[in-house]
Amino acid sequence: MARRNRVDGLAGALAAIGRIPEAAREARKDTLNDWADRVLDTAEERVPQDQGDLWEALDQKVTEQYGRAEVGVWDPEELEYAYYVEKGTSSMPDQPYLVPAFEEHRAAVPRTYRAAFRRHMGGAAGP
Repeated sequence: MARRNRVDGLAGALAAIGRIPEAAREARKDTLNDWADRVLDTAEERVPQDQGDLWEALDQKVTEQYGRAEVGVWDPEELEYAYYVEKGTSSMPDQPYLVPAFEEHRAAVPRTYRAAFRRHMGGAAGP
């Protein structure tokens, strides 16, 4: 009987090891999307909304294949203005909205990834 439990334990361990690559990919995808959503929401809350054009231009891009998430402004008509708002000019004070949003959510990334990885491995999603 003890021999059988050891084999079952080994089989279970090997099955868990086999799930690691897919769990890691899914956890990365979940983490990237979660981070991008949170940063975009925070940036939209912080951005000045004189006419709303800059707020509307804020967007997110997640490239799962390369493990990359971006939040920013890609509209060429708003790009220069977005920089001036974030950094300021000689006649306009800075009104940062992107960098503070990045910084606010940076620390949560490892915790979010660990929870997602555990979830995809079939375990608890605790901290």
